[in-house]
Amino acid sequence: MNEHPSYCCFSVTLKCLMQCRACYIWKQKEDFSRELPAEKWKEALTHLPKVLDKKTDIIITGGEPLLKEGLIDLISHCSRIGYRVSLQTNAFLIDDELARKLADAGLWRVCISLYSLKEEVHDYLRGRKGSYAKVFKAMDYLSKIGPDIGINIQTIIMDVNLEEAVDMADWVQEDGRIDYILYLAPMFPFGAGRDVNWFKNDGYKFMWPQDTAKAKRAMERITIKKARNKKIANTSSQLKMFAKYFEDPLCACKNLNCTIGERDINIDPYGDVYLCFSKGPIGNVRDNTIDEIWHSREAARIRSEIAGCKKFCHFLLNCSFKENDYTDYS
Repeated sequence: MNEHPSYCCFSVTLKCLMQCRACYIWKQKEDFSRELPAEKWKEALTHLPKVLDKKTDIIITGGEPLLKEGLIDLISHCSRIGYRVSLQTNAFLIDDELARKLADAGLWRVCISLYSLKEEVHDYLRGRKGSYAKVFKAMDYLSKIGPDIGINIQTIIMDVNLEEAVDMADWVQEDGRIDYILYLAPMFPFGAGRDVNWFKNDGYKFMWPQDTAKAKRAMERITIKKARNKKIANTSSQLKMFAKYFEDPLCACKNLNCTIGERDINIDPYGDVYLCFSKGPIGNVRDNTIDEIWHSREAARIRSEIAGCKKFCHFLLNCSFKENDYTDYS
């Protein structure tokens, strides 16, 4: 077992102000009063250096994390103890005042979700008019007020934005405000269950590429662009895996050796700690410290289950993708 995880994600709230078509968090009835308050997050962080190397970044996400009360203080606390913080956001709430607060808190990077270079397509996918314009205003505020904050774009490759996804690589290359773009493969909408055959559902035709050959060509074009475009964050192997996924979604992950149990630590809004979201929590930071949870018997048991797991898994295509987990990219 690795003594230190190499991926750390804090999901601080499930509150969200969008009605995204690729995510159903906003449809769920949650008791937000149960969420871990910012002060409890800070208490949990006290013990984090015992398991998390300072070279590993902390990703703060949601929901929409900017809706979390006390978030600025939490970011500042992470920075003071030596961690770089990356914030995943829809950017809707970022104005000049908030950009200044984020900069003063020592935020390292902002990851903004942008699904299209066409306003009507992005707003359609977000389920809220004006969200496209807010992204570009937020980038202006951040680049002018917080120039030390890195900006990257994250986009999901879907049927509705397939051609634009290719063009976005050129746009990012030319935009001096943006450090890089990260492409993601479409997964079952968050909060909609985990049916491996979700892509066959007519309700998700806007997400799943309907023309397999077209999707494969798009991935080939992005892969070719990567050779001269240093702002494409995905590895060539991951982009090739996406092409394979679009061609055969149920078999794309069959050649894998999942090591997520040894490298990932995720904490949900209620304080539950996960190695893998399919296996249940290994503890809660309200009851034990992070280092106690990471080295617990329950963590060892879940790691053993993960090591022998051969289930189809979308997660390993995207944020948890690792080169050495795969043996075949053809």
